[in-house]
Amino acid sequence: MSDLDTIIEMLSYRRPAGSATEAEFIGRFILPLGASRDPFGNHVVQIGEAPSILWSSHTDSVHTTDGRQHPLFDGTFVHMSKRSKSNCLGSDDAAGVWIMTEMIKAKVPGLYVFHFAEEIGCVGSRAIATSRRHVLSGIKAAVAFDRRGNNSVITHQGSRCCSDAFGDSLKAQLPNRFRLDPTGVATDTKMYMSIVPECTNLSVGYYSEHYPDEKLDAHHLFELRDHMVRIDASRFVIERDPTSKPALSISDLIRTIRSRPQIEDLIDEYPYEVSEFIRARGFTYSTVKAFIDEMEVFEHELEDEDDDRLTA
Repeated sequence: MSDLDTIIEMLSYRRPAGSATEAEFIGRFILPLGASRDPFGNHVVQIGEAPSILWSSHTDSVHTTDGRQHPLFDGTFVHMSKRSKSNCLGSDDAAGVWIMTEMIKAKVPGLYVFHFAEEIGCVGSRAIATSRRHVLSGIKAAVAFDRRGNNSVITHQGSRCCSDAFGDSLKAQLPNRFRLDPTGVATDTKMYMSIVPECTNLSVGYYSEHYPDEKLDAHHLFELRDHMVRIDASRFVIERDPTSKPALSISDLIRTIRSRPQIEDLIDEYPYEVSEFIRARGFTYSTVKAFIDEMEVFEHELEDEDDDRLTA
């Protein structure tokens, strides 16, 4: 089976978290690589002794129903037919899963974690960070393959998650178009930011994720794979201190101020229309509620940091 055929076959599985089709997907593409399942639904493969890099993706998608679908390829992008009733393609994050399976086959050293239930609140990675922290012992960098576009090395997920020095050392081994990108929001590696020194997320080529018009740039994905199977982690620069709690940077503050008021105004003025917009793009009550819960946890963490600074 060619690389393209494998990608299309992976994308034929609709994978809501915990669904039968997600389990079939895992059984077909991940378990044959020697993966073991932890108590929280994550699947793990270790290549080499005492790995210092955690490679990350997630097995679930935001599909509203499980079952199979029929992706198409137009010469550049994999996408769904306009007549399809599926609410998304699911390359978020089948693309990341494929990259990791290729790295495992190439025996690139590292701890490979295929996370459970990222789309409904980073359930699997949160469980590792809170209940299985020993898994992260010795891990110096956590790299996720779960970002839209074709050129991002994420340096911020709400706040700084990796140093520019680390980002540059990683970027140097990727296609030339990659750049440092401070506009990340959240994926599984965010759960490790207070434990692992360097946490990031790389673009794997999907666009319009979660929507019916989602598409995947197959050529970018194959090129990224070609670089990742030759990656040399010994060249990574580890600089960030995960235990430090710096104040919100000016750039973080500007992004926050710039991004929120317009959306809030829309919600205030058109609550029904905004809710219909969200529903039409495949988001359910549970996915939105999980995101709200995660934001509340993050806000409480910020409040605790402020209290610590006041009492220091």
